[in-house]
Amino acid sequence: MKKNKQKSARLEKTLLFYSESGTATVIGAVMLLGIIFSVLTIAWVDCVPEWKNDAEYSHMDDVWKDMAELKSRVDVMSIVLASSSNCTPINSLYSNCTASDLVTSVSFHMGGSDIPFIASMKSSGTLAVNKGKCVMSIIINPDTTPKVKSVDCGTVTYTSQNGHYVDQVFSYENGALILDQEDQSVMMLYPSIRFSTIPTNGHNEYNILINAVSFHQNPKDLPEIISSNSECSLRLTGINYISLYDSEKDNLDDKKNEPVSVDKFIMIITSNYPEAWIHYLNKAMADAKISSEKYKIERLTGNNVRFTFTVAPATSKEKGSGGSNANPDIIKRMYISETVIKAEPGIGLV
Repeated sequence: MKKNKQKSARLEKTLLFYSESGTATVIGAVMLLGIIFSVLTIAWVDCVPEWKNDAEYSHMDDVWKDMAELKSRVDVMSIVLASSSNCTPINSLYSNCTASDLVTSVSFHMGGSDIPFIASMKSSGTLAVNKGKCVMSIIINPDTTPKVKSVDCGTVTYTSQNGHYVDQVFSYENGALILDQEDQSVMMLYPSIRFSTIPTNGHNEYNILINAVSFHQNPKDLPEIISSNSECSLRLTGINYISLYDSEKDNLDDKKNEPVSVDKFIMIITSNYPEAWIHYLNKAMADAKISSEKYKIERLTGNNVRFTFTVAPATSKEKGSGGSNANPDIIKRMYISETVIKAEPGIGLV
């Protein structure tokens, strides 16, 4: 009897031992799973957004390169169109075309930022042609013999749709590449507007070269817009290079048929990014070493920027007396031209 009781006690202890081992195993598994889920949660909450942010930043860098390539292609097309002499018109609207068919394509990374095995959803963006407003008007000698030249430039705009990194807008307008971010715009690449100063015999001579870039659009056409998270392309066709004004050829008095000097001109730029244009014009004047007495930059209503450049001509009295203004500053050469490009967005790479 006593032996049976001892055997029973030992059996109970053995069962209790196995029961405690099973419990410990379950607890250990639960704790391990808890650690794994904790690590995954921390990675998902803290690391994945940071990875997505970095990936979207990388995508924005790709878009910046695409837009810079667009400007480079248009600049090259402007040079080729300007240097060509014989052609067959590409578009009946421009019967005086000066170059043969000039076509190229620029690829765009519309979406990106996917992280394999973790977050495969891409960011996206929109590419629009002639959605933004850009007009450049130039008035030559507004106070005496005014000549007005106006160009409806048009735009090519990429707008990002990011989930983590700050949204950015890249806009190519009138030869300039502008970045707009958080309601602040800056001109990243400059247009083909050049001012130069040549000191000569106690006075300055200024050369002003302006090449406007316009994206051809019929008045009834709507803006062309593509929204995608994959690749697309922009087909560029060179239409024409037009000489709008040349002070050495076109600056004649209609009545006397005599050369008329350019003493003043006003350039008005209408843009969605007036601050970027104001900053650029100020920098252009500083780089050309033109004193602030010669120009004035104003921000007008309706996103208009007015740039006024003036050189005071010498009076007959000053010329005869040999006064300080006997050799006044002059605008030696002013040349205005326009490059006309047709831009057509399409899905897929070309």
